[in-house]
Amino acid sequence: MSGTISGGRHDWLGYLQPEGLVVAPAALARIGVWPAPQTAADGEAVTQALAQEPWALFRDVLGWAPERVAGAPGGPVLPEDLRVAFDGGETLLEPDWAVFAADGTVQLLVRIEAEDLLLDRRGTLEGWEATAQQRFERLLRETGVPAGVILGARETGRREGAAGERVLRLVVAPKGEMAGHMTWPLAALTDVAGRGMLAGLKLLLDAHALFTGPPSHRLPALLAESRAAQADVSSRLAGQVLASLHEMLRGLDAADPARVRALAASDPQHLYEAVLTVLLRLIFILYAEDRGLMPSAGGGAAKLLYEQGYALGGLHMRLRDDAALYPDTMDERRGAWGRLLALFRLVSRGHPSGFMQPRGGKLFSEAAFPFLLGRDAPGNADRVLPVGDGCILRVLDGLLMLGGERVAYRSLSVEQIGSVYETVMGFTVERAAGPMLAIRAGKGNRVPVWVDLDALAGAKPGEREKLLKAWTGRGAFPAAVSRALARAEDAGALAAALAPVVDGRACPRGSAVAAGTPILQPTDERRRTGSHYTPKALTRPIVAHALAPAFDRIGADAGPAEVLDLKVCDPAAGSGAFLVEACRQLGERLVAAWARWPAQRPTIPPDEDELLHAKRLVAQHCLRGVDRNPLAIDLAKLSLWLETLASAHEFTFLDNVLRCGDSLVGLPNPKIVAVTWGKVSGQHSFVEAIVRDGINAAADLRRLMRSEAEIAPYAVQEGRHRAAITALTRAHLVADAVLLSFFEGSGVRDREARLAEVQQLVLAPSAQSWSRLEALRERLHALPVGITSFHWELEFEDVFTRPNPGFDAIVGNPPFAGKNTIAAGHAAAYPDWLKTLHPHAHGNADLAAHFFRRAFGLLRRGGAFGLIATNTIRQGDTRDTGLRRILDEGGVIYRAVSRHQWEGDAAVVVAQVFVRRGAVAEDTGAVLDGRPVRRISAYLMEGDLDGSPAVLRANAGKAFQGSILLGIGFTFDDANAAKGKASELAAMQRLIADRPNIAEVVAPYLGADEVNNSPIHAHHRYAINFSDMPLRRMAEGVSWNSLNGPARAEQLRCGVVAPDYPRSVAQDWPEALAIVDRLVRPVREQDNRAVYRNRWWQYAERRVDLYRSIAGQHHVLAIGAAALAHHAFARLPANLIYSHKLIVFAMPRLSQFAVLQSRIHEIWNRTFGSTFGDAPTYNPTQVFETFPLPPGHDDAPALEAAGQAYHDTRAALMIATGQGMTPTYNRFHRKADTGADIEGLRALHHTMDRAVLTAYGWDDLAAEAEPVFLDADSEDDHRYQGRLFWPAPFRDAVLARLLTLNEERATMERML
Repeated sequence: MSGTISGGRHDWLGYLQPEGLVVAPAALARIGVWPAPQTAADGEAVTQALAQEPWALFRDVLGWAPERVAGAPGGPVLPEDLRVAFDGGETLLEPDWAVFAADGTVQLLVRIEAEDLLLDRRGTLEGWEATAQQRFERLLRETGVPAGVILGARETGRREGAAGERVLRLVVAPKGEMAGHMTWPLAALTDVAGRGMLAGLKLLLDAHALFTGPPSHRLPALLAESRAAQADVSSRLAGQVLASLHEMLRGLDAADPARVRALAASDPQHLYEAVLTVLLRLIFILYAEDRGLMPSAGGGAAKLLYEQGYALGGLHMRLRDDAALYPDTMDERRGAWGRLLALFRLVSRGHPSGFMQPRGGKLFSEAAFPFLLGRDAPGNADRVLPVGDGCILRVLDGLLMLGGERVAYRSLSVEQIGSVYETVMGFTVERAAGPMLAIRAGKGNRVPVWVDLDALAGAKPGEREKLLKAWTGRGAFPAAVSRALARAEDAGALAAALAPVVDGRACPRGSAVAAGTPILQPTDERRRTGSHYTPKALTRPIVAHALAPAFDRIGADAGPAEVLDLKVCDPAAGSGAFLVEACRQLGERLVAAWARWPAQRPTIPPDEDELLHAKRLVAQHCLRGVDRNPLAIDLAKLSLWLETLASAHEFTFLDNVLRCGDSLVGLPNPKIVAVTWGKVSGQHSFVEAIVRDGINAAADLRRLMRSEAEIAPYAVQEGRHRAAITALTRAHLVADAVLLSFFEGSGVRDREARLAEVQQLVLAPSAQSWSRLEALRERLHALPVGITSFHWELEFEDVFTRPNPGFDAIVGNPPFAGKNTIAAGHAAAYPDWLKTLHPHAHGNADLAAHFFRRAFGLLRRGGAFGLIATNTIRQGDTRDTGLRRILDEGGVIYRAVSRHQWEGDAAVVVAQVFVRRGAVAEDTGAVLDGRPVRRISAYLMEGDLDGSPAVLRANAGKAFQGSILLGIGFTFDDANAAKGKASELAAMQRLIADRPNIAEVVAPYLGADEVNNSPIHAHHRYAINFSDMPLRRMAEGVSWNSLNGPARAEQLRCGVVAPDYPRSVAQDWPEALAIVDRLVRPVREQDNRAVYRNRWWQYAERRVDLYRSIAGQHHVLAIGAAALAHHAFARLPANLIYSHKLIVFAMPRLSQFAVLQSRIHEIWNRTFGSTFGDAPTYNPTQVFETFPLPPGHDDAPALEAAGQAYHDTRAALMIATGQGMTPTYNRFHRKADTGADIEGLRALHHTMDRAVLTAYGWDDLAAEAEPVFLDADSEDDHRYQGRLFWPAPFRDAVLARLLTLNEERATMERML
């Protein structure tokens, strides 16, 4: 950001008008560096230096010492490695000087050109046809030096006087980022008016800034801080742009309420797109103006005409002047809207004189939104709507002013502008149902959400806050707001109560809007996910690593045609961040190919340089993008237009390469030909001809479009694109009708029946059948299905008809969406479709897994994808659906970053995954988190295990679920006795007193609640347990001893056995059996499972193996089986009946307790256990039976001692506080609780964890283990937030070791 603040100490930046980002005033102010006042003597020193050789300026004015400047008079020799030869060795790029920092590194390169050599004019130097500025930027990038100084000249643009002037230019070209430069006119530095600029020059480039000042005040620090500050600028600007969007809607509504409100009712999406388009037009024009790309023609006359009659910046200045003179009447003044319409028309149509080139494209199309021109239909006469100048001023202020400074769009990258306009995505226009107020809500309370005050007033006072949270997606409200909401008696009082959380961007005056007012309401998805534009810190490396295999394949000697034959796709393109980066990197590779093969370099138009021309070609030849949101595709086009904008050229035509559709819903050509979404069993020659003929016709047109990409007018390319779509119409109709049969079907049979109907229509073609197929296609697009399909092989036939078909690289940030989000945002059959599309897919898998699978399927052999996902991509069903299946199908993860902090958002951590289709001849391993590894598994860890861990035989027979009674009538429980469902404890005591032997079938009954919440795990219930006893003996019959095996088994199955059956039967305790008969049997008779009805006197699941396993033991270990607040094991007596809500372990020793209670086992449980909501549930098969226990764990003195100390201390603490395990562990994980007792338990837990790690032989991990309190800023996995636990990288290290150990033990067991 740059600009002039009255009286500001960095005004000099406004005078210099930097191109791109060099230094930001906010960064300079934050660091505390200020220009020193300059005097007449300083100006005289410049005058004298300019009269001498160039070194005098740096020596005498800037104070450079020759020993620090290689190549300067009296300085050291210039290093050879700073010289770069290319263009077949015909062009040598080299600096004249190199400036060393104190540590010996090169911090600046200096190039001295002739005094009259124009730095920005091509053809002024021999060899490579590039400007001196472009050559210098190339030199900086090739040598890795981030900044440099070049001396030369620039055009003045003046009609009178010298055509050029001597300049000094500071060029900044950080690796992988957009270059920027700042130019000082040297003659001006000698005048009084130029003293501020001279002060700025010294601030950045004198000896203090380069050598002697504090490190934080030196040039490298200033440049780095400026880059960081610029990210803050785009973030703050994004909020203001959203306010401008709301303001624009208010202004249009005020100007033409009848038309605007009718549109809000009949076509709200059209109205939203129109308002959004106005904002996008303004942002585009501001960027183009600041970059000097408008007007198209050079020369002072064209510039003057544009500035005086059209320029957006000029309009803004005029409106601000008007506001100073007429502050109270700006909304009644008119004229600004008409001028904007004239400017939009000029950009769209151009001017016959050529001073403005027509741009073409939908962005400025007048036919797209006729109501903006006061028309009801495209053919009507224009009428300028009476939009108030005050509205336009507020809109432009939001786009142009930030903290009192004017935003310099020239210093914003395309990504930063993308993050700005991403903020205005995801809204819909509604008409207020009553008085409505916008509050800060949604994810992070960052988006304005409108609330119906009348509806809120009608709710019960105590439920209003809960309703608001449900309606708006807001988190907690301030306490004062909560109280005021409950007290409010009407809508007016509610508005006052919500005043502290009103969003001023939508409600600038804080007052509610009236019923019928058009408002912008965020969609449910926008509220849930917020706005995320992928930052360059992610797009740059992802694109580079995804393209690396393709670049390696074509080699350093590849020609331009080979580069342009590369195809890169983003299947969830969004606003185009990845495509912009791919455009840059492929453009640079194309420029390198031209340098390698100069004869194949095209003629570069006068308004372009080599790189810009290369990017324009790449955008049309190499890039492909798809998104289900048509507005996102429009924004992606805008991003690429900004990146490839040339002053005298139309927009690059991108309609054929950026397409709208659902990347996951489409059919390959063989299935279209077979007229099926299922298995291809046959083909229909008639359909095959339709598809083949359509593809051939479309291919011819698209081939022509590519060959004339920079020749044919936009309108011609648009016509060819429409013709190509028409050629494929019938193939699309067949494909979409097939899809509809799936999405409208309610099950397999219904879908097959519907598919058969479609097949009949296709196989008996007629005008009527094609008409019916067209109707089916419209039903697919319309709600409730609402799908725009995307048939990849039809849409991008050049990618899939070439030898070795498919994309060379796929990049992107596919949506993160769990099962519930998928169900809420898609057609009802969408989950079924995903499982049909990708065999072995789980219904619980995140949507990202399906994008990974789709991307892999679209790659050619040797191609690669680089995609972002949350960490769920390597977890559970999502891993099993995605990466595991990809690796099974021959994919190779050649690089991964397991955790990357999302720039600017502490709560988002993502994984970067790079997969190649097929191995290469010289596979050199992989790179995981920056280090070489042998192989990366589906867990994004080093190892060979991709699926779920193996069940280990060594763990069999040790973990059991407790008994399932299926009849609370088995129990003696006063609480349930009061409800008539069980017997009282007193009744049990009377029975035992009367018949002491009843105690043989009555035992204490323990559930999870007692284990977790009783300080001593005390039971309060008993249960009758007939175990596996038969019901009764026969009165008479054949002797048991005379029965054979099958006959005995049949009697035991029926529950009635021979009279001399030697063991106990339930009837031996008639009083107890009578209780079960009375309270349990009626319940069981209602059960639909015969075995439970027939064996009503026994528990539904007796767990005989459990009680046999623990017979003779004094203790067992247990943990709750249901959703757990905490990972908490208890050591219990072995003589109890255990509820089915407990998992019981036949493991009596405290060494075993130490292992299972440790964080090591908790990681395993949270990784492989089931969940209920967000809480883990302990599944013994998935968790314990796969868990590799430490060697010798059941007889390890160190473990026994650690477990004993921890267990006994915890027990004493719970008794002392009268609290069970749940409240105790609540304290354990509460950072604010620093009581000595809980601190002692924490320390013993840490000691126990280290003992367990040591028992595994992992001494290195034991030494590093250090639990910390995790929160949203330090932990991305919400399951660990708010807990005292190990950080994510350490957890990953432990899990990786456990997985390897599981694999090793499973292999050994298979060998036995």
